[in-house]
Amino acid sequence: MFNNNRKIIKSNKGFTFIEVIVVIVIVAVLAASWFFTGKGHVKIAMTNEGRALIDKIVAQEKIYRVQKSAFFLTKVGSTYKKVDSSKELKVDTKQNKYFKTFKIIENAGGRGIQVEVYPDDQDVDLSGVSVTGIYRLDSDQIQYIEAL
Repeated sequence: MFNNNRKIIKSNKGFTFIEVIVVIVIVAVLAASWFFTGKGHVKIAMTNEGRALIDKIVAQEKIYRVQKSAFFLTKVGSTYKKVDSSKELKVDTKQNKYFKTFKIIENAGGRGIQVEVYPDDQDVDLSGVSVTGIYRLDSDQIQYIEAL
């Protein structure tokens, strides 16, 4: 820079300590606010994935019921049978991030099913999280119950 007398004026090209501290505080506040609101968004994403999987299972269940005249159940008596969902029910859970395991239980005396989806046992952060969908033939709608 030049002034009127054509002498070179030195300009500072760095930040002051106060400016750096202000930027650090602003970044910390933004990170803290994302941390607390981000967890809620993850739970919403988990719930949506669980509902989408239940919708897939119910759609395949309708097809199975038309073909076999019975519901496909994973619960026989008081025990659950091992399900190869990709072969028997044609539901692929491999692309899911959270929910990969499910149970199908007959309810309402054969007039519907209850589908429960769970995260893998390896996901320690998601233990105890489940989404349940209850499908009844008379209403043809799915009632969702989330336990997050």
